[in-house]
Amino acid sequence: MRSASELPANVSAMVDPKAEPIPQPKGLPWLGNLLQLPKDRLAQTLLETSRHFPQGLYQLDFAGRRVPFVYAADLVAELSDETRFRKLIGPPLSFLRAGAGDGLFTAHHDEPNWGKAHRILLPAFSQRAMKGYFDVMLEVANALADKWARQGPEADIAVADDMTRLTLDTISLAGFGYRFDSFNTPKLHPFLAAMVGVLSEAMGKLTRLPLKDRFMREHHRRFAQDVAAMHALVDEVIRARRHAPGGATGASDLLGLMLNARDPMTDEPLDDTNIRFQVITFLIAGHETTSGLLTFALYMLLRHPAVLAQAYAEVDRVLPGDTVPQYAHLARLDVIERVLKETLRLWPTAPSFAVAPYEDTRIGGRYVIRKDQRVVTLLLGLHRDPAVWARPEVFDIDRFLPENEARLHPHAYKPFGNGERACIGRQFALTEAKLALAVILQRFALSDPYDYGFRIKETLTLKPDGFRLRARLRNAHERLSVAMPARADADTQPDAEAALAGGGEPMHVLYGGSLGTCQDIAEQLAATASRAGFDAKVAPLDTIADALPQHGTLIVVAATYNGRAPDSARTLEARLDASDARTPQASGLRYAVLGCGNSQWPAFQAFPKRVEAMLAASGAQAIVPRGEADGNAGFDAAVDAWIRGLWNALGARQAHAEGPSVSVRYIAPDAVRAATLPPAARAMTVLGNDELVSDPTGLWDFTQEAPRGPTRHITVRLPDGQTYATGDHLAIYPRNADDRVDAAIARLGLEGDALVTLTARHAHVRHLPLGQPVSVRQLLRDFVELQDAATVRDIAALHAATRCPFTRGQLAVWLEGDEAARRFDQDVQAAHVSVLDLLIRFPAIELSLEAFLARLGAMRPRFYSIASSPRVSPQVVSLTVGTVSGPAWSGAGMYRGTASNYLMQLQPGAEIAAAVRTPNPPFAPEADASTPMVLIGAGTGIAPFRGFLEERAAQHAAGHAVATSLLCFGCRHPEHDFLYRDMLRAWEDAGVVRVFPAYSCVPGHPHRFVQHALWDARDAVWAAFDAGATLYVCGDGRAMAPAVRDTLIRMHQARHGSDLATASDWLAAQMQAGRYRQDVFN
Repeated sequence: MRSASELPANVSAMVDPKAEPIPQPKGLPWLGNLLQLPKDRLAQTLLETSRHFPQGLYQLDFAGRRVPFVYAADLVAELSDETRFRKLIGPPLSFLRAGAGDGLFTAHHDEPNWGKAHRILLPAFSQRAMKGYFDVMLEVANALADKWARQGPEADIAVADDMTRLTLDTISLAGFGYRFDSFNTPKLHPFLAAMVGVLSEAMGKLTRLPLKDRFMREHHRRFAQDVAAMHALVDEVIRARRHAPGGATGASDLLGLMLNARDPMTDEPLDDTNIRFQVITFLIAGHETTSGLLTFALYMLLRHPAVLAQAYAEVDRVLPGDTVPQYAHLARLDVIERVLKETLRLWPTAPSFAVAPYEDTRIGGRYVIRKDQRVVTLLLGLHRDPAVWARPEVFDIDRFLPENEARLHPHAYKPFGNGERACIGRQFALTEAKLALAVILQRFALSDPYDYGFRIKETLTLKPDGFRLRARLRNAHERLSVAMPARADADTQPDAEAALAGGGEPMHVLYGGSLGTCQDIAEQLAATASRAGFDAKVAPLDTIADALPQHGTLIVVAATYNGRAPDSARTLEARLDASDARTPQASGLRYAVLGCGNSQWPAFQAFPKRVEAMLAASGAQAIVPRGEADGNAGFDAAVDAWIRGLWNALGARQAHAEGPSVSVRYIAPDAVRAATLPPAARAMTVLGNDELVSDPTGLWDFTQEAPRGPTRHITVRLPDGQTYATGDHLAIYPRNADDRVDAAIARLGLEGDALVTLTARHAHVRHLPLGQPVSVRQLLRDFVELQDAATVRDIAALHAATRCPFTRGQLAVWLEGDEAARRFDQDVQAAHVSVLDLLIRFPAIELSLEAFLARLGAMRPRFYSIASSPRVSPQVVSLTVGTVSGPAWSGAGMYRGTASNYLMQLQPGAEIAAAVRTPNPPFAPEADASTPMVLIGAGTGIAPFRGFLEERAAQHAAGHAVATSLLCFGCRHPEHDFLYRDMLRAWEDAGVVRVFPAYSCVPGHPHRFVQHALWDARDAVWAAFDAGATLYVCGDGRAMAPAVRDTLIRMHQARHGSDLATASDWLAAQMQAGRYRQDVFN
């Protein structure tokens, strides 16, 4: 009799009239789909098949054995319920048991060695343990980087091979103290060849008929040889440890734990055979999937240059120059973390896992799954579920911004598996990968010289096949230079511990954890409290299962284990779960709870919250809010901050030194503002502010085109230690004009010199100076935008703030009726009418300062291209700033641009708040000066090109070979606004540049606009382009930049006889390749 999983596809529906058959692609008689699955691309075929079944599941017939594949998040949520389903070890994973036996990865659910090893090894993968592995991880990452540096920039790097060396050396050294020393040998270690053979044969057996497999004797012989080779290596690793100085007891790494530790539940050690299996498991699983992740991640970064630029900028900020990475740095590598997470979304290196139900069940309310039937969670499909992931095939690291990740379906992302059988080493893998990418990006500029065509190699895991890159050591000028704020010295902080005075008061410090981290923290807390005079005792959380202490202080440090209580709190959880559970009373008790865990997992903080709720319900008094120490973001810093807050709340106070009876703390207005700006923003000094345009009187008829407004050449001294690169921006934080600030103060009926102190309930007001006195004038001048156009929500708020029927009616035309949206766009948005403009227009609106601030956005930085080169002026940057000024589109007076008018009136010696910023994508001259450039810009769009050409001129003067670049530049009249004309002429005479001008206000001149000059220079442009030139466009993005693109398309059509579509595709290809770059503004 056949089992339920071997019945025909429609039997489930026949037996259960409410059930629906699981859809299935058409197969062959008797063989089903078995021979339709290529072993070398099985996972990819499963993914492709899933696209034909939008139901979120399908099943395949393996010669009578039917296996459902599930990938809809809602259905996977059911498979993740460990009360209904357990992990199933079946083909191809079960084929690995010949080598890995009952190791953690291949053990069956009910095998006792799995639970024993899991409990023994959990402490080795705690958050604190990662800190202990860091030095080894860094040593191996540096070995990789040193190898790449030795090979030189022209060497082709086989990425998967080197990532394999990296991850194998890391797990073997960190886990077992064994050195493969892979970066000093040209070939991969024989262990790896044996491992690949075992994994490949496992996949091969999956797609063979059992009868055929019986005759594959040569395959079986090689498989046995490979397993024996792996066993021999592992036996050598264990032997070396047993005979090392100090013997088997000399280390507390993975192997040390396995040789020495006893299971806390059974008090039994691991036997020697199982230790061998565990070591093999970690050597395979501990390196194979992580090497694939790193290979995929490097491929993704090179395919997405904007993300690569973000990653470089982050590394340069966190690890400036030659900073040696430290463990604490990893928590600040947010972009790299999101790169890894998104890479694992698209290409989880372990692409599936299998479960089976304990009993007959249904998923989705209609699909029957029989007891013990194998069901596969297809991660490649799950991570592309369109019900969860917008544009699922697009690589978008912003999916994992905290606010976006928090909204994800809790079961839509499972790259490390599910529940208690999830990968025990996930934190190790992510820590290792994060550090490796940081070291690579800190030291190397990466490139793909062969335009790699993406293909995947499949064994049991996935990784890019044949991917090669090149790595050149980065130059100093390529690094983003970020000024970091000075850190407060430790002795400037109140010494919370010094003022604790326990006086013998009882303190119960309880821990609930499975990894040892919570116990470590609890013991640290108790030690400090004991020194301060508390009667502090440490114990597991289960000690309060029967009763709470009635007085004193109770401190709880707890984690969550797969949504449930950890080992040392199971009894307490059982009492809380009991149907007759009563809430204990402890009104004389004070308590504090610190929750530990990792926010990547859905049940983060679940059990600490439950303990907190129990204590609150008991009548005990909270000392401080519950703390959240997140292993995904600054765990140690969060623990330290919470402990400081706890000690302070328990009575710590800063000792007062003898001194004057009155102390004075002077706060300069600029310091108030600086506290709200990003860390990179620093004070910079204006050195010069000179007019660039000349009097246009008599040059042309101004009815044809108005003269250019004031345009300034501003020089700014950078602070000590701040550098920049040619093509960088200067982000300037401006101030509102005095007349606008005065108008706001008068309209609100305030006094400008009055001091106010702001508090806030929401994080979105971090741009305001909270908690300290600030004048109304400075508040409105420095912190908010007064000239932003009002939004519909602003109109609604103003409508609610007036009782005047006339005013309400006037405002209602933009809120109510079919024409409201059109009128709003025309009257408010297009006319750029601000909230302040509306308040002045409608005096009956009654708005408080608080309500006014709520309607205003934060003062934004304005980005100006740096018009100089550090080769000429390393500490002084030049800016080219055109002022925006003219009749307001609303018809009410004059409009003056906030930033440009602020900068125009600055005098030498004035200080501004600014930050150096590298554009993303980069907009910089080619490093090779012998490569020409084609530069196209009008008006102040010449700013970055002045820096480009100043750099080339300096290189030329130093005797370097410099190609002649082309500059197409547009202005009104050569005697009015030909910016930097004399300088350009000198560079033209030196052969650095050839200038093609366009004059919009010179009658008879052949080129009115810059695109006309570009067309006339087309032969020279093509010659430069054929010589490898990159084309740069800077300036107006509404008219000039589109006209330039159209002209380039026409040039291609004229040169090659191509049609519009072909020419457009050519231009798009140049953009994609980075040979057409633009930095435009509206």
